Amino acid sequence: MLVAGLLLASGCDQQSAAERFEIQNMDLNWSNGRLDARLQQSLVLSNEARDALDNGVPLTLQVELILRNTTSQNRISEQLEDYEIRYLPLSKLFQLTLPGGDEIRTFPRLRHLLADLANLRFTIRTGALPEGHYEMLARTRIDQRKIPLSMRLPALFDAEWTHDSHWSSWPLEISPTA
Repeated sequence: MLVAGLLLASGCDQQSAAERFEIQNMDLNWSNGRLDARLQQSLVLSNEARDALDNGVPLTLQVELILRNTTSQNRISEQLEDYEIRYLPLSKLFQLTLPGGDEIRTFPRLRHLLADLANLRFTIRTGALPEGHYEMLARTRIDQRKIPLSMRLPALFDAEWTHDSHWSSWPLEISPTA
């Protein structure tokens, strides 16, 4: 009976973990060798991730995008975008470093920062693509390789550190007139 209760409790934790990061929509527009993508997502950090931020541990959210031909399954393009989040305790502000590190944004609250990450835009140079059916695969996760070494092992096995969205697939049709 105790084992069944523990299994049920761990199942509940995993279900809530799966709902932390969710890609809700992706708008795709391809023209002249360039794919513009607009991703909408919901991001909720666990208490453990929030505590880590409060204690000076930066977290890296990684968005992974893969464009592939649905007929052949050949990958046309792969892109990884890292967004670093950190808390600045002296100023009591949250800082977001965008991919490439060229732009840093500051927010008074974590919820404002997460709201900013809820709508992202990407441009992917594909070159000429033949007419056909394609799909964009996308997922968002916390990059556990960038968590400090002392925290990696607990982060790997603790369900409270599971923030990966499911892979989502979004269709893209390239017509001869595009």
